[in-house]
Amino acid sequence: MPRIIGVFGGTFDPVHNGHVLTISELLEKLPFEKILVIPNFQPPHRESSQVSYKHRYEMASLAFKDIPKTEVDSREYLREGPSYAIKTVKEVMSEEEGARVVMIVGSDSFVDIHSWYKWKELINLVDFVIMKRPDRPLSKNKKAQNLVSSEWFKKDLFEDGQLNIFEIEVTPLKISSSSIRENIAKGKKIDHLVNTLVEEYIKEHGLYGTESFT
Repeated sequence: MPRIIGVFGGTFDPVHNGHVLTISELLEKLPFEKILVIPNFQPPHRESSQVSYKHRYEMASLAFKDIPKTEVDSREYLREGPSYAIKTVKEVMSEEEGARVVMIVGSDSFVDIHSWYKWKELINLVDFVIMKRPDRPLSKNKKAQNLVSSEWFKKDLFEDGQLNIFEIEVTPLKISSSSIRENIAKGKKIDHLVNTLVEEYIKEHGLYGTESFT
């Protein structure tokens, strides 16, 4: 079995329990040596983040600090410019010689894979693990669905020479960063949505309109 390195990118604005719990679940199901949690510096497919990269990086570090086999990685900030996935994975591949690099994405992201920068080159470089999201199934885009090469995960999946794109079931959690921001703006509690340390950080730094936040 080759070394398996996961790449999990996101805006994390803010990071929430859904991010942490799904990665914890993947670590139990798949033989990752480690997963790099990589906050986007300048997301190419989304509006600008509401808080600075520094805050998003610090919150991600707090959220994942007790999760084994994870590392919060600042490479996209150091590189600056648009946070294109292909640039990130090429850097990781050059550093992790001989490892299989696996992109970890939700079906809500992969459904738009054809709009990604140099997407054809990307899917020919690395494996993809797609976390099924009931609210945004791949069936919404047949072209994306047709890229799936394996119907389910098999123990020997990473032992062949072929790159694989496969879906995996994870516990569905109805949590989103946008709903957390809305709760904060309305003064509602978020303690069931984010790590305690992340909640404290948001309050301490007055993020997302925390003046009315209790």
